Amino acid sequence: MESIREIVIPENNKIELTIPDHFIGKKIEVLAFELEEKQKVSRDPRKKSFDAITLDLTGFKFNREEANER
Repeated sequence: MESIREIVIPENNKIELTIPDHFIGKKIEVLAFELEEKQKVSRDPRKKSFDAITLDLTGFKFNREEANER
């Protein structure tokens, strides 16, 4: 199932939506709702720190074969 998602800021009360040709003649659903503004996070979301736990992985060696044993 293909879907189209488009976020717009309307300048008036009409919005034009272009759909793929294979949608023509089929029953489709169009939703419109107001999005809430999200608070911008000042730090990089890819960098997360966990202060509650610290692990010492010195000497740890991952064994792929052992991990995949059944």
